[in-house]
Amino acid sequence: MSLTLTLATVLKKPVKNSYHVVLVDDNSQTMGQLTSELQTAVSRLIEASRFKGKLADTAISYGTDNNTGLLLVGVGSQDKLNGGSLQKIAKAIYASLSSLTKSAVISLGDSMDEVSFGQLALALLNQSYTFDIYKSQKADKPTLKDVTLLVSADNQPAFDTLLQLQHATAQGQSLTKDLANQPPNVCFPAYLAEQAQSLANQYPELLTVKVLGEKDMQQLGMNCFLAVARGSAHEAKLVLLEYNGKAAKKDKNSKTKGKKSSLEQPIVLVGKGITFDSGGISLKPGLGMGEMKYDMGGAAAVMGMIKALCEARLPLQVVGALACAENMPSGTATRPGDIVTAMNGKTVEILNTDAEGRLVLCDTLVYVQRYQPKVIIDMATLTGACIVALGYVRSGLYSNNEDVIFELEQASESAYDRVWHMPLDDDYQEQLKSNMADMQNIGGMPAGSVTAACFLSKFVEDIPWAHLDIAGTAWQSGKEPTATGRPVPLLMHYLYRQAAQDAV
Repeated sequence: MSLTLTLATVLKKPVKNSYHVVLVDDNSQTMGQLTSELQTAVSRLIEASRFKGKLADTAISYGTDNNTGLLLVGVGSQDKLNGGSLQKIAKAIYASLSSLTKSAVISLGDSMDEVSFGQLALALLNQSYTFDIYKSQKADKPTLKDVTLLVSADNQPAFDTLLQLQHATAQGQSLTKDLANQPPNVCFPAYLAEQAQSLANQYPELLTVKVLGEKDMQQLGMNCFLAVARGSAHEAKLVLLEYNGKAAKKDKNSKTKGKKSSLEQPIVLVGKGITFDSGGISLKPGLGMGEMKYDMGGAAAVMGMIKALCEARLPLQVVGALACAENMPSGTATRPGDIVTAMNGKTVEILNTDAEGRLVLCDTLVYVQRYQPKVIIDMATLTGACIVALGYVRSGLYSNNEDVIFELEQASESAYDRVWHMPLDDDYQEQLKSNMADMQNIGGMPAGSVTAACFLSKFVEDIPWAHLDIAGTAWQSGKEPTATGRPVPLLMHYLYRQAAQDAV
């Protein structure tokens, strides 16, 4: 992350070679408190450029070696300002100044509430992300490094706390994007395990890692998980990251394999980590298959969340579980029609090997219950059906607990990482009935995202649980696909609220 945001209540003196950013609405009203000199300069630039203040429109007056430049950015109607428009504003600011200056000042004053401020700050921080490590000819590095946000003295304490949270969130999102953007010949299960250990080495006082291999899974009876990996040359891994934000130091021996966790009723985050999904024997179409490297977006998000937690040092106990495997066709691959026994003893008839995410997740959900968690939240690029239902805007939210639904919905709105509550009616379970086993792993075309969530619900007993289907939100598809880092902002706001509740 190459951009740093700082807060100030007054600008003591103009910064040479800097730019002052002023937000202007469609009535030519400026946001933030401006000096009379700056207000005059803004009025002149509005008149000279015929600036209308439309959303994300810009007008610029270039600075010199001794003078500060001026950038106007339109916000449209102030009463319609939301997370989406703030992202467009942040993009316009960064696009205008990233290669023009080293520093900038944005006047906000008391014109933004905490939610809008946090959304703008995170959007600005995310603008500086790039992934070009495999390009032999790299683009010029942006010069913009420091942005000062001018706010009112009354808002500064709350905004400062929120800004620290958003810096941590942005770092977590960047790690999530880095992992998901890696090619599948680099990022396979063992690579994710190595990255988890590297992360633990950065924060030894907060984080420990345990990795289960296929022999461990066989002993535990995790046959659904193993069924997915049977066709691949890469060994499956279940990676467990234990974050103890309530402990100042940790015993070095806690990294010893198999040692009982010292965490008490942690929040558990589970991520689907299919590092490449060919569909297995139920082979996917070739067109667009290259984007199936993003099928580990859930695991990448969990690791990014742990990174953000370590940066923010929230006083929580959290376990991140990465269910990592590669789904490939081969002579040893699972066949449609195979029946396997899950870790909890339930039998599953696998009718479609491309419905593999729920298979690695179901055994992982059973395993993490040994932590006696306060709540389990899993996230997975699980179904194309969720994209049909919700597109690329909202993640699907399923849960067996009304309080968890409410808390995640509230966090999603404040983070502008939005979700939509989807049904889990028992009637949908009928589609998963098998005449050969306890259940089958697909429920047919109708309500495909719902039946996938219903399948997972069979493996969570008497514990508050939520499932996030992020198939449409974990990455941007198309000509220039790239990871989004979602749902790290949603979960970071959720955990921040949990920490605040615990402190009361």
